[in-house]
Amino acid sequence: MAVAGVHVTEQARRLDGRTSFDLALESVLGCLTDAGLDRADVDGVLLDWPGPGGIAGETSSWARLLGRRASLSSDTIMDNAGARGLLKATAMVAAGFCDVVVVGGGMAGVFGGGPVPGGSGATYSDLWGCYVVPHFALVAQRHMADHGTTAEQIARVAAVIRNNGHVNEEAVMHGRGPYTVDDVLASPMVASPLHRLEVCLTAEGGAAYVVTTLDRARDLRQKAVVVRGGGMEYHQGAYANPALLREVGDLGALAMRRALGLADLDRGDIDVLSVYDPSSFEVIRQLEALGFCEAGDGGGLVDAGVIELDGALPVNPDGGCLAHSWNGTQQMSIRVIEAVRQLRGTAVNQVVSARHALVANAGSGAQHYELAILGADR
Repeated sequence: MAVAGVHVTEQARRLDGRTSFDLALESVLGCLTDAGLDRADVDGVLLDWPGPGGIAGETSSWARLLGRRASLSSDTIMDNAGARGLLKATAMVAAGFCDVVVVGGGMAGVFGGGPVPGGSGATYSDLWGCYVVPHFALVAQRHMADHGTTAEQIARVAAVIRNNGHVNEEAVMHGRGPYTVDDVLASPMVASPLHRLEVCLTAEGGAAYVVTTLDRARDLRQKAVVVRGGGMEYHQGAYANPALLREVGDLGALAMRRALGLADLDRGDIDVLSVYDPSSFEVIRQLEALGFCEAGDGGGLVDAGVIELDGALPVNPDGGCLAHSWNGTQQMSIRVIEAVRQLRGTAVNQVVSARHALVANAGSGAQHYELAILGADR
């Protein structure tokens, strides 16, 4: 199976005049155009339906716009994005349930300013007033105590990824850098040990990509990018219970073993990481959990320059969620799209001779993890 087309809309803190629907529609039509496909070619939809009309969240409403009956849909928002959506689309095409699947969506008008609504239905969060950032901060704080990871190492991750976004014209934070470690540490504390510049931004925008068979992708407009393998891992409900390092520190290790086995690759074959970076520390945790170093040694890899653009394992060359965009669940699709662009050789901050990319979503605070390994064709 392969990714045949991709599209990312404009991303911004606010997209005045745009709606979730028109961003999603632009994303869908854009990725089909990129692939050289027509909307009538699509028979699988893993797409959020934001309305108007139809039933909110019911993806089968897209069938009317696409002009044919769909053979696959999903009404679960997390299934319609990122590595999870990619693996599910790949499995469905491989099983013969459909031929061409579009995964994606859009979000606008959500962050209008003012108080943030409370009451998530999550026991831990509602009882103690905890929000997303402290879940990741809990893991980071424990890691610092257990392994001696330093504030400077965590800040260096943020500086590297934000500086990638600084030179990416698509990024929300384009032109806002460059940043130093001292700049990051001087920003306001959000949830110790995480400062503002170590936490991802919120933004609006859309993204989508097309999955089909490798044979069909090879006949289309762009270089096919092969889905080599993947894995998923679930610990417990996202943000419903405190994230504890002893429980979620290695989250992703099982999925990584499965993905490498399916892809018939070793860790040394991976050229670039396009992973979830809700906080800068989460990158360090993933380096360890995915087996690129031993537990406690992730900060050392950062100090050695491994994650930088000219390093041995560049992380989020587009700026990630820290600088490019966090637009709801579709930030996960942007991780897939950045990997595809790297393997096509068309990325803004292109990693030289990239042949294999690892995409990952969620992480320790969310207490679930999905990853996929993509490869350049031939």
